[in-house]
Amino acid sequence: MRTDKNSREVIVKIPKRMLNENEHTVVHQEPERGDFVYISTKRYETAYEPDAIREAMMQGYVEMSQINLKIAMECLHVEYEAQHTVERLVSGG
Repeated sequence: MRTDKNSREVIVKIPKRMLNENEHTVVHQEPERGDFVYISTKRYETAYEPDAIREAMMQGYVEMSQINLKIAMECLHVEYEAQHTVERLVSGG
């Protein structure tokens, strides 16, 4: 482990699943410990970030559903009026 005046020692707890996924990196490339943490974090971030985005979007759609329903209900009379106008113009009356 490298030490100098500009660095700090940090203890990082890594889930076993994350270590198992990155076993290849440790065994075959033998990086320094700092590199291993960086590589592991990047892989974890890349693998699980899409899930987090998907969950956030799902939550957003659920939260917006009531607002969208209210807007649709408020504008329903306009839709009926537009449909009536189109039917009247098409039928010539």
